Amino acid sequence: MSWKRPPDAIEGYRITVTPATTDGPTREFTLAPSTTQTILRDLLPDTEYLVTISSYDDTEESLSISGQLTIQTGALITTGEKKLDEVQLQKCSLSAVTDLVFLVDGSWSVGRNNFKYILDFIVTLVSAFDIGEDKTRVGIVQYSSDTRTEFNLNQYFKKRDLLEAIKGIPYKGGNTMTGEAIDYLIRNTFTESAGARKGFPKVAVVITDGKSQDEVEIPARELRSIGAEIFSLGIKAADARELKLIASQPSLTHVFNVANFDGIVDVQNEIISQVCSGVDEQLGELVSGEEAVEPPSNLVATQVSSRSIRITWYPSPSEITGYKVEFIPMIAGAKQHSLSVGPQTTAFNVKDLSSETEYQIHLYAMKGLTASEPVTIMEKTQPVKVQVECSRGVDVKADIVLLVDGSYSIGIANFVKVRAFLEVLVKSFEISPEKVQISLVQYSRDPYTEFALNKFNRIEDIIHAINTFPYRGGSTNTGKAMTYVREKVFVTSRGARPNVPRVMILITDGKSSDAFKDPAVKLRKSDVEIFAVGVKDAVRSELEAIATPPAETHVYEVEDFDAFQRISLQLTQSVCLRIEQELREIKKKSYLPARNLEFSEVTSNSFKVNWSPAGAGVLSYLVKYKVAIGEEEFFVSVPAPVTTTVLTNLLPKTTYTVSVIAEYEDGDGPSLDGEETTLEVRGSPRNLRVTDETTDSFKVGWTQAPGNVLRYRLAYRPVTGGERKQVTVSAKERATTLQNLQPDTRYEVSVTAEYQSGPGNPLNGYGKTEEVLGRPRNLKVSDPTISSMKLSWSSAPGKVQRYLVTYTPVAGGETQEVTLRGDTTTTVLRGLEPGTRYALTVTALYASGAGDALSGQGDTLEDCLEHDSGFVREDLCD
Repeated sequence: MSWKRPPDAIEGYRITVTPATTDGPTREFTLAPSTTQTILRDLLPDTEYLVTISSYDDTEESLSISGQLTIQTGALITTGEKKLDEVQLQKCSLSAVTDLVFLVDGSWSVGRNNFKYILDFIVTLVSAFDIGEDKTRVGIVQYSSDTRTEFNLNQYFKKRDLLEAIKGIPYKGGNTMTGEAIDYLIRNTFTESAGARKGFPKVAVVITDGKSQDEVEIPARELRSIGAEIFSLGIKAADARELKLIASQPSLTHVFNVANFDGIVDVQNEIISQVCSGVDEQLGELVSGEEAVEPPSNLVATQVSSRSIRITWYPSPSEITGYKVEFIPMIAGAKQHSLSVGPQTTAFNVKDLSSETEYQIHLYAMKGLTASEPVTIMEKTQPVKVQVECSRGVDVKADIVLLVDGSYSIGIANFVKVRAFLEVLVKSFEISPEKVQISLVQYSRDPYTEFALNKFNRIEDIIHAINTFPYRGGSTNTGKAMTYVREKVFVTSRGARPNVPRVMILITDGKSSDAFKDPAVKLRKSDVEIFAVGVKDAVRSELEAIATPPAETHVYEVEDFDAFQRISLQLTQSVCLRIEQELREIKKKSYLPARNLEFSEVTSNSFKVNWSPAGAGVLSYLVKYKVAIGEEEFFVSVPAPVTTTVLTNLLPKTTYTVSVIAEYEDGDGPSLDGEETTLEVRGSPRNLRVTDETTDSFKVGWTQAPGNVLRYRLAYRPVTGGERKQVTVSAKERATTLQNLQPDTRYEVSVTAEYQSGPGNPLNGYGKTEEVLGRPRNLKVSDPTISSMKLSWSSAPGKVQRYLVTYTPVAGGETQEVTLRGDTTTTVLRGLEPGTRYALTVTALYASGAGDALSGQGDTLEDCLEHDSGFVREDLCD
């Protein structure tokens, strides 16, 4: 199946495939706007299908085009010429549901044979809808001198029964009281007791063949005021002005006229199309005023850690502008999180949560400021995991230097206790060149490396070295020792590794004999994490000046060497936690950012964001955007390897800051930032209306376009070709009258809003001037006989389709009529009564209605045979 793209910007196509001859299911699917062909699969052999396609944007859907096809066993055939009329029959969309009422003229002027044409038309129009109690309901009312309900809206809910009932409606006969009949619809048909439903579109189709004998304007206005959309179909001598008074606006799409009953078939597809469109528009207005936003579904927490929870959900079926996510902690004092994410997002990782905290999670679908009912779950973050022994952590890497005070103040007895404490510490680590390396430096007056970082690869060797290294004695030059560690120990030649956390644990029992502050600062600035353990006479302020902040986790004091056991667990936990944190920071530095941020396809309410991929291992990209100055921040999660997204529902002529963050398994890469400004609103006017049609003018109205419009430009020309003319009106105008037009001509009309930055999209439509409805002239009666007379006249102006000649005995009697071709200007009336004066009218019938009648009188001759006596009266007979 293939098609041509429409000229307008669209968001996609909607295709339906419906079995025409069976009760099988209708399939519906959508395609991207760039698509111009598709393959229809899984069709049943020897089954006729009706296929429709329409295009749509974010506000409306086009009229559909349709075709039929049949799959025969082993071959694909499309319907041939024989099926052409069937292919062209209009069908309403499956969503077109309405209360549809026909008001049918059953007066004497219609005639019993012509009444069948009306019923056939009703059957065709009804067949365009899906009939049912919860679908389209149909009622029919026939009127003449009085009004009669043939059946109400709640009588037939099966299409077969309904069509049979329509075909069986008897012809009524009588005068033409259209106004009274319209009022009858208000009082008796569009009522709840007769089956009319609240919140459903109401459509009335009025079919008449003549001028009403009562007033129609006020009843029609009242019927429209209760929400009914009225279409009028005039046949033969129907009054064109009256049809417009009855129908809804614009007349171009609500008023139809044919010269004779057999001409109904020529306009029935156009009528069906307009009725279907009217129902869809009414539904759109009803839905937009009352539709609730459907919530998303299946909200699940898929990944939970101590600081984040990742949630996923199924999207809302409604047209939405985004989602709002709320994380409400169930403990006092914890931070509440509220985030807005884009409409395409269905998964999001909420970070910076409190550990070991239960959260109530609400998810809303948003349409502007309107929120759906929330979907809610409860989830608890995990506790912070601290390894008591770093060896239990996966991929724990560190270079650790134990800097031990070996001055005289320690003493041999306490030095043994220091060795025992060091053994407890090193057993917490998994020793290997790929994991943790340990060096031991003893200092007093001078520092001395007992073993370097790359000396031992086994824990047993390290423990043996700790238990056997000698006590050296001397003064306490802590500053000199820290400089030594920085310059001689944390170096590549002694085993120090790049991109691995570096930790030094200082153990001292007294005040330093040299300057220590500057060496400590330099050591910390070389990315070494310093822990300080003070024993007995160590000075707290000195320890705090040496250690990495905060002191609460990096400075430890014991009253004597026997108390080491009390702090060993806490010290080990702190060291391990800092190693893990530092590993994350180091790993984060390896997380490459997205690159080459670019913006494209900028409109007044959206733009496209593009970037180049980040490093290997990226899971997704978090796109954050907000108005550059203040305002709420919005988020879109884009799964890798996709590197583009469209930000929608933006404010016009507004600068936005945009950040793209590459999200890895254990952290995020640096932010890639940029700015883009949306365009000025350059929209289209809406609701083109053509009213007040005359033979040389009509009025064009519209609903204002969005944004700062400078002026409106109207362009128009005949559909058949000709000069294109333009007029401009000020931005405050909402209507103008186009004049000096050709009569009986259909015009293409466009209204374009012009802005400072250029023109918006045009609003296109059609208008039609009225036909010149004239009347014949110079009625002459000649060649009378006792049973006939000849009439002749001068032709009426314009495109006369037929002439309607009526003749009625002046003294009273039945009116008779004859219809002639439009190029005829003479006829002989036969079968007349002798010696009788007749009132004569000749009316020109046009495509748009009847002109004024030309009236006159004519006499037949008296019968020359004297019936009473049987003699011939010579005064009457020649």
